[in-house]
Amino acid sequence: MRGFWRGWRTKRGVLGIVLGLGVALLSLAPYFSLLEEKIGLGLLFALRGEHRPPADVAIVSIDRESARELSVSDNPEQWPRRLHAELIRRLQAAGAELIGFNIFFSTPQPQDDEAMAAAMRDSGTVVLTNYLRLKYLQGDAYVETLEEPPSVLAQSALATAPFLLAQGEETDRFLIRYGASGERPTFPLVMLRLFVAKKLGGELESLLPDGEPTNQGAPLPNRPMSAYAPFLSGLESLFERRPQMLERTLRRLRGIALPDAQRAPLDSLLETLPGAKNLYFNHYGAEGAISRISYHSLLQPEEGRPQPDLRGKVVLVGFDEDFQSDKSENIFFSPYSPVSSLELAATAIANLLEHDDIHPVFDRWGQFVWLFIWGSLLGWLSSKKLRVGLSFIALLALAYFAAAYWLFRQLSLWLPLILPFFWGTPLAMISCLIGNYVTRSLENRKIHSVIDRFIPDEATTRSKDSDDDDHWESKVSFGVCLATDAGQYTSLAEKMNPMDLGELMNDYYGTLFPVVRQNGGWVSDVTGDAMMAIWTVPTRQTDIRIDALRAALEILRAVDDFQLKCQVRLPIRMGLHCGEMRVGFVGGKENAAYRAVGDTVNTSARLEGLNKLLGTRILVSLPLIEGVAGFVSRPMGSFMLAGKAHPVNVHELIAPIAESDPRLIDMIARFANALAQFKAGEWQAAADAFEALSGEFPDDGPIQFYAKTARSNAANPMATPDMAAIYVGKSPPGALAITRP
Repeated sequence: MRGFWRGWRTKRGVLGIVLGLGVALLSLAPYFSLLEEKIGLGLLFALRGEHRPPADVAIVSIDRESARELSVSDNPEQWPRRLHAELIRRLQAAGAELIGFNIFFSTPQPQDDEAMAAAMRDSGTVVLTNYLRLKYLQGDAYVETLEEPPSVLAQSALATAPFLLAQGEETDRFLIRYGASGERPTFPLVMLRLFVAKKLGGELESLLPDGEPTNQGAPLPNRPMSAYAPFLSGLESLFERRPQMLERTLRRLRGIALPDAQRAPLDSLLETLPGAKNLYFNHYGAEGAISRISYHSLLQPEEGRPQPDLRGKVVLVGFDEDFQSDKSENIFFSPYSPVSSLELAATAIANLLEHDDIHPVFDRWGQFVWLFIWGSLLGWLSSKKLRVGLSFIALLALAYFAAAYWLFRQLSLWLPLILPFFWGTPLAMISCLIGNYVTRSLENRKIHSVIDRFIPDEATTRSKDSDDDDHWESKVSFGVCLATDAGQYTSLAEKMNPMDLGELMNDYYGTLFPVVRQNGGWVSDVTGDAMMAIWTVPTRQTDIRIDALRAALEILRAVDDFQLKCQVRLPIRMGLHCGEMRVGFVGGKENAAYRAVGDTVNTSARLEGLNKLLGTRILVSLPLIEGVAGFVSRPMGSFMLAGKAHPVNVHELIAPIAESDPRLIDMIARFANALAQFKAGEWQAAADAFEALSGEFPDDGPIQFYAKTARSNAANPMATPDMAAIYVGKSPPGALAITRP
């Protein structure tokens, strides 16, 4: 299971699911839904710019200029309604298909209401707005009350309905239904239904498939316009009960040849029948984008100026926003500019007539699923390598943005932007940056952990700080070299299979390396069972000699413990020497290794090999031990090591002085006296002294070696004091046969 979770592909999948689920869950939060409507939708409107104005809708605006030209009150609610009656006749003469008053006539005008009502009855094209008010009951209880215009006006109109926005002063959506169960149409939907009824008349019944029930009574063209309300209510109930009927009707409609002026509103009518309550505005531009006619220009036309052609159009009459600028409740805001209720009502009606309102591509849960898929894809890409991940995330995000813009501009379809583009995309990029940084840091840590085992800090620091190849240059410095070798390794290798041997040696070196690092050294080389460790400083200091000597004794104890733990025989031998050495990269840039080379390195290796001859564990040169306190050592004499022109004065490192045994100190003193006689060429006296020590210390290798060598020289009449410096070949003679308990 651990390996499964460590798999790279699994990490990609988990990261993708986490990011996708996070983005999708945010879409359920009301705050992000509001951001999407205000910022995301507003940005799409701004990028698209102004839309082509509607051909079937015109506005007659009641403005200050009209009040001045007609010599009426600045308060349009007090205008005599005989002016509206005259306006209705002028609009009918201009060919208006429907006339809607986006004005609520709250108080009666007995002298003028009948004149306006007569004009409305004569034209048969006027729709009035009523006013929906919340009436307080008690506590948190309110009830909706609908205030109608004066009865003479309401009864003369084709219909009355309120114009309602979905969110108060917010101008994103408009309601097409209201009421407890959404059964009552608002002003824009009433205008759409009446427009379709006027355009198609009895052809509406032919839209129903054969065998479906139709309205009873006379054909629709022979009925008053009020007969269309129950007919459309019947259609609505039918489509709600049988949703498949709507699909069949729409398919049937696609096969019928209809002019665009009839097909678009008919499509809107059918799509609003199943019970939708609100739609998104598709704004055409700033205030005035919809064709606008001043009120007074219709009542007092200029001579020689043709009257506007309003044939087949829906004309909306209302207050211009500038005319009521002192009433903030009548000013709203679109993505382009402040607008009046009149402009919004005209926009809503035009959207329905042109079947061009803004349609979200997804509903709430469809958006949740889409954002989960999108976020998962971005999360998967963010787990890739930096360049690949960022490039694909950026390209995918730009493609998404371009697709959202094209769908909005060409098809009025709205893809969400805030969460997928402005939230999910930056989050995926940040995740990619962080993920790659963490991955790179882990990789660098692993690399440096390996490098630090074999290369000192000063070398890696110079390599990172250098701007050129100067770090390839080596330096000569004073240092200490410690060479080790494991006895009986060859015989052990013959008995073990390579894999087991490799694991054993890894554990063996795992015991040695930490001791070297803890004492300030670094491992220069490892070959088979041999290790080379180095201590270097810019100038000669005693400290590194102490560190090296301490490390040698700690290695000795650690290896002894390792042998007991693993039940193997790998007795370690060590040789230490100090002096100048060249430290740097060796092998060229193609296959370089950081090494120490020089006579100091060779001498330490020869001293390590000398242990086999003398039966010792740690041999050090006199320059390394001389003047260093705190350690017990004994002189081993002078040896001409292989390849050396001068003899090396050798000492055996035994133990820290705090762990010394008085009996051992006495033996070292007697050994030193016997060795002094040996160096003076007094072979017989030296032989007697070493043989006396041999009886007391039969297992001591150096005593046995010198006793045998002194007796041999005493029996040799050609022996001279020069033979006190013992010659050792590259392959030293076999070690003395020493029996160990």
